[in-house]
Amino acid sequence: MALGLVDVAVLGRASASELGGASIGRSIGFAAVALSIGASSALEPLAAQAIGAGEPARAWRSLVATLAALVLVWIPTSLAAFVATLLLAPLGIDDDLTRAARDFLVGNLPGMLAFPVFLAAKTYLQAHGRTAPALVGAVIANLANFLVCNVLVRGDEAFATAGITTHGFPKLGALGAGLASSLSSMLLAAVVLVAARRSRGASPLPVARDEDASLAANVRRVLRLGIPVGFQMLAEIGVFSVVAVVAGKLGTVPVAAHQVAISLASFTFMGVLGISSATAVRVGHAVGAGSPPRRAGLVGIVLGAGFMLVSGLVFVLFARELVGLFTSDDDVRELGASLLVVAAAFQLFDGVQGVAAGALRGAGDVRFAFVANVAAHWGVGFPVALVLAFPMGLGARGLWWGLALGLALVAGALTARFVHVTRRAIRPA
Repeated sequence: MALGLVDVAVLGRASASELGGASIGRSIGFAAVALSIGASSALEPLAAQAIGAGEPARAWRSLVATLAALVLVWIPTSLAAFVATLLLAPLGIDDDLTRAARDFLVGNLPGMLAFPVFLAAKTYLQAHGRTAPALVGAVIANLANFLVCNVLVRGDEAFATAGITTHGFPKLGALGAGLASSLSSMLLAAVVLVAARRSRGASPLPVARDEDASLAANVRRVLRLGIPVGFQMLAEIGVFSVVAVVAGKLGTVPVAAHQVAISLASFTFMGVLGISSATAVRVGHAVGAGSPPRRAGLVGIVLGAGFMLVSGLVFVLFARELVGLFTSDDDVRELGASLLVVAAAFQLFDGVQGVAAGALRGAGDVRFAFVANVAAHWGVGFPVALVLAFPMGLGARGLWWGLALGLALVAGALTARFVHVTRRAIRPA
C-alpha cells in the first residue's frame, strides 16, 4: 500500500488532473483484480489446513495450482478493465481525467498479475509461520518505486532535483506511475516466490492423501474457493471504485481529494489485513488439527477493531497534516481533510469486517461474505451515498458517509456469521 501512497504523493505534486485520473484508473484496475485477489486468498484455508494436518506437500501443490489459476483469471479481467476506461467519456468524465485514467491502467496491467502472485506466495509462507520475506520484498519494492515513479512521472525535473542535467527525458505522468507500480509489484512477487520455493525445499514432503490429484483438479479447487471470495471483494472494492468514478463527475478537486483520503484509509487497512491473514491462518490451523477455531477468530476481530480505533483517532487529530503530505493544492487539502474525518468514523467497522472475513476464509466459509457485501454496499450503502451526495448536496462527503454505512452493516453480519459457523465442527476445505 505504501507503493500507492508514493504514487499519490508524486502525482499530487505534479498535477491534480493526473492524480485524479490515476485515481479513477487505479480504482478500475483494483476492481478488476478483485477476482484474482480472491483466487489468491483461496490458498489461506488450503495451505493453513494442510500445514495444520501435517501435509506440507499438499500446501505446495495448492500454491502451484493457485498461480495457474491467477494467470487464467488475469487475462479476461485485465481486458475488461481496459474496456471500462473506454466508457468513461460517455459517462461524462472530463477528457483529461479519462486520458490519465487509461494511461495509468495500461502501465499497471502487468502489476495486476504480479500483485496477486505476491499475495499467493505470501499466504503460502504465512501458513509456514514465515512473514519476514514479504516485509523484505516490500522494502525493496518501495525503494525502487520511489526512484522509478519520480523519474517516470516528472521526467527531467526529477533529475534536476538530484543535480543531474538531462535533456528531453519525458514526463509520463499517470502512465509513468502505472509502469512504476507494475515494476514494483513484480519485485514484490519475485522476492516472495524465491522464499516460497526455498521453504518448500526445506520442508519434508511426505506423501499426502491427495498426492495423485492433477493440477487441473487443484486449479478447480482453488477457483471453487477463490471465486466466491473474489466476488465478495469485487462487491466491496467495486463500490469504492464506482464512488471514485462518481467523484470524478463532481470535478477534479473532489476526485483528487478522494484519492488522497482513500489512499490513507487503505494504508491503515493494511494493519487490519495483516491481522486478518494471521487470523485466517490460526483458524485454518485449528480446523486442520480438529480443534475449536472460535477463540482464534474472535481474538483477531478484537485486535482489528482496536487497531482501527487508534488509526481513526490519528485521522481526526492530524487530518490536514496528513493530506498536506500528498498535495500542495489548498482546495484538495481542505476537502481531503474533511473526508479523513469521515474515514475515522468507519475505521472501526472496516477493521471488524476485514478480520471477520479472514476468520471465515480460514474456516472455509467463502460464500456468505459475498452475499453480505452485495446486500450492504450495493443494496444500502451506495444508494444512500448517492442521495447524500446529490439531492442532499453533501458532495464527496455524502459519498463517504454512504460507504461508512455499508461497512457497518457488513461488519455486523460477518461477525455474527463467524460465531454461528463455529458452533459446530468444521470440515477442512
